[in-house]
Amino acid sequence: MLRMPRAAIAPIIDEVSAYGVERNEAGGFLLSRIDEPDRIVTVAFAGSRGITRRYGQFRISGRALEVLFTWADAHDLRIPAQFHSHGGRAFLSPTDLAHGFSVRGFVTCVIPFFKAPPPDPERWGWWRFDGRGWAAEMPPA
Repeated sequence: MLRMPRAAIAPIIDEVSAYGVERNEAGGFLLSRIDEPDRIVTVAFAGSRGITRRYGQFRISGRALEVLFTWADAHDLRIPAQFHSHGGRAFLSPTDLAHGFSVRGFVTCVIPFFKAPPPDPERWGWWRFDGRGWAAEMPPA
């Protein structure tokens, strides 16, 4: 189970709602230290270059991912999880299932109701890829 500092929640909510009022999805990544893979220490928000945001779609280009992963590697960080928002409830859409990071152990989070997202991560959707598919995951401690 991931552990995430409470200080990470407000910036995530701010980012999601800022795009949500425009009816666009938003997202980013949760980073940890290599020696503590389940303890989130950094939130990386998607910028603009290589990012597509619209209703029903949050897409990150391969180049944008390369920049993030290179930066994380240079800072001895790993990326155990990502988050993105939906306009309605938290669920894994067909796009999420077909194009998400289906890597064993990776966690994906969907933050619902992007115009006014709930501030409690227990009300967000959390899933971990087990090698065969996505299984419900407990929210971070």
